[in-house]
Amino acid sequence: MTTKAKFCPHCGETLSETAGPFCNQCGASLMELDTGINCHRCQGLIQDTDLYCRHCQHFTSSDA
Repeated sequence: MTTKAKFCPHCGETLSETAGPFCNQCGASLMELDTGINCHRCQGLIQDTDLYCRHCQHFTSSDA
């Protein structure tokens, strides 16, 4: 698990480089599992429950 997200996967908020394990805006967990699906835009690893890609901020919920 890592917290190297650039954007919150729940609300899409831009995260600072020192972001903790939770989003300051909505409180969603920023932990990334080692398995998941690829974002349709950047091919970064995301979870099937993410609304936004944590790497490129692409709105993913309509892609599922």
